[in-house]
Amino acid sequence: MPRPSGLGRGLAAILPDAVLPMRPAHIERLDHGARPMTMLSAALSNEMSGTESGIALIYCALDALVAEFGLDDAAVVIDEATLGRQVFRSGRRPLDEDDEVLLTASPGLYTEPVLDDGSFDRTLVYSFCVLALRLDVLRYDAWHDPLTGIFDRRSFDRLLEMSVARSTRYGWPFTLVIMDLDGFKDLNDREGHMAGDAILRDLGERLHRALRFGDHAARIGGDEFAMILPNTEADLVPALIERIRAVSGLATATPRFSYGIAQCPTDADDFETLFRLADKRLYEAKEQH
Repeated sequence: MPRPSGLGRGLAAILPDAVLPMRPAHIERLDHGARPMTMLSAALSNEMSGTESGIALIYCALDALVAEFGLDDAAVVIDEATLGRQVFRSGRRPLDEDDEVLLTASPGLYTEPVLDDGSFDRTLVYSFCVLALRLDVLRYDAWHDPLTGIFDRRSFDRLLEMSVARSTRYGWPFTLVIMDLDGFKDLNDREGHMAGDAILRDLGERLHRALRFGDHAARIGGDEFAMILPNTEADLVPALIERIRAVSGLATATPRFSYGIAQCPTDADDFETLFRLADKRLYEAKEQH
């Protein structure tokens, strides 16, 4: 009989509620211990110095673990209140039918075949993976507005500075769009701040759905938003605005908003002038309503 493949088949040996066609005990969570892991330590040290991605560090740890012990496979199941439930498998491989039991497995480190060396400290690797994932969450939170999920003002300023620098150095054009909701203060006074927050969240979702990969959207003030649109001419912006307004399936109606645009390097080739020009055109548009 051929040896069954997949982490899931072996998990049946340690998950009594799992019902699988075969139950070979060739995988289990690793025991505590302190075996030195030279290859793993070296791989993680190198990766930590050259990557900003916590997820990349998790895959590096799993791949190094496979190489260290000559494993066929390794996976880590993370289930934390602030992180949700996450499953990572060595080689960035997706879960197949035999591995779906990992979706309900207890948090921990799993290998194929079993690592039964009592000197191995699985807790160290698992804790490292949790920490790496937390770093990604913290990095995301540091860049994004918590209400809308798009970039915040600090991130926008950095992105705009980089876009201006690339434009002036390489001649790569982009369009800056600044948007402001019409009558937002009146809406807050009339319907309350929860209604106002719902409008802001939905506008963030509209921007997320309508923009292309490489475009950037940010909430830069209370009800003020901005977009950085590489290789987008000014005459294409009205069509994009209509796509944003036409996004369906959201809880709130399309909000009324005005916008102003400025192009780099055509209109201006520095941060301050470009932003002031787009902002000036925004308020000129609001006065016409």
